[in-house]
Amino acid sequence: MYFVFNHPAGKQEFDNNIQNIKNALNFAPPNECKDINIQEIRAFVTHTPKKKTQEVLKPQQQNYTERSKGEFSIDIKDERLSSLVKSIRDIIKEKNTNK
Repeated sequence: MYFVFNHPAGKQEFDNNIQNIKNALNFAPPNECKDINIQEIRAFVTHTPKKKTQEVLKPQQQNYTERSKGEFSIDIKDERLSSLVKSIRDIIKEKNTNK
C-alpha cells in the first residue's frame, strides 16, 4: 500500500506512525480491505505541483450607511484629540445633511 505526500514533513510524521497504522489495519481492517493482504506500507513525496482549486478572492470594499447623526457631546480634555473628534462629528453631520 502506497501513500503519497506533497511535503517531506508529512511523510516523516507518517513514517513515525507507520507501525501504529499497520497494527490498526491488521486489527480492524476496513470493509473495502478485508480481502486484501497488506504486508507493506510505503510512503513517498511527490514534487508534482498541486493544481489550484480556487482562485484567491480579493477583499471587497465595504460600504455602509452612517447611522449616527453627529449629535453627540465631546468631553475630551486633550485639545488635539478633542479637535479630531469634532472634525469627525462635523463630517458625519455634513454627510447626513446632504441626503
